[in-house]
Amino acid sequence: MNILLITVRADFGGGPRHVHQLIEELPSDFNIYVAFPQGKPYGNLWQEHPKIKKCINIPYRKFSIKYLFLLRRFIIENNISILHSHGNGAGLYSRILKIIVPQIKVVHTFHGITNNYSSYFISCIHKIIGRSLRYLTNKFILVSNGEFKLGKSMRFLFTDKSVIIYNAIADEGLKFNRYDNKLVIISLSRFDFAKNMDMAYRIAKALRNNHEIEFVWVGDGEDFVRLKQKSVEEHVNINFIGFTEYPMSYLKNADLYLSTSRFEGLPYALIEAASVGLPIVATDVVGNNEVVLHDYNGLVFKTEQEAVDAIKKLSINADLLNRYSINSRELYLKTFTMEKMISSIVDTYVQVLNQ
Repeated sequence: MNILLITVRADFGGGPRHVHQLIEELPSDFNIYVAFPQGKPYGNLWQEHPKIKKCINIPYRKFSIKYLFLLRRFIIENNISILHSHGNGAGLYSRILKIIVPQIKVVHTFHGITNNYSSYFISCIHKIIGRSLRYLTNKFILVSNGEFKLGKSMRFLFTDKSVIIYNAIADEGLKFNRYDNKLVIISLSRFDFAKNMDMAYRIAKALRNNHEIEFVWVGDGEDFVRLKQKSVEEHVNINFIGFTEYPMSYLKNADLYLSTSRFEGLPYALIEAASVGLPIVATDVVGNNEVVLHDYNGLVFKTEQEAVDAIKKLSINADLLNRYSINSRELYLKTFTMEKMISSIVDTYVQVLNQ
């Protein structure tokens, strides 16, 4: 079976990471081809990856008629059976390719549907495109129940052609036992509008007089330098790590995870946090609230003050923190293992080919 995975991003993020997992974990009887933009970290990894039969470079987060027809030729020359697109930009390519190569089977994974647009005009354009492209899709993969419900309400999908397959990560064991008195609160994030690190900053600022609490931020992005400078000026205790290819070591040395995302598909960072047994405090949005079950393995919040209160509560209640920690690990083992995800995706491919 020849599969072409297509993504218009190969930088730090959940969508490119998911593509990398498929490249690494799909069974050897699948021939994997990939269309992606150049760049770090994944673009460089995929260029010479031993499990990729052949690749083609496409523009970063940009649709191009030229590359649409280069992809058409690539599909025909390599006898591609299934085109699996990841995210909105890749989904535009895949569904238009269905028109000009009608025999191809198209599987599309959304990786985060949102109705939070910067303007009414952009909202209308996205809805028109999304509703039109659903007719050119053989199978929709949703990464959470919340994403499925939102996609259904926005008419971006057909229920009978949809399947929910949770994101997953490989098991790397539990967090370390730490013996100092500080509560280390970690966030793994892109520093952009979606992840809303300005809210995380305001939460940290509200707690800056508690010297037993330390914030650790791992990641990079457009807001990184501005927030780092602000923390210095306002004496807010945040340790800015920057981008790292090995975030798990920071997670294992933390006590609590904080997410302030405006919207999500199903966030890898929260799954990683759960896998090592971290309690989680997170915004009550689609995706987050399927990894954080309120008062089971953490707390979800709607306002900054609720987040501040949640952190204060956990900072003085070691028993509750420990209970949430145990439950996070149990939830990961039950729901978010790599074996479950890969098995479900393979079943989906087989089903689509047999339709």
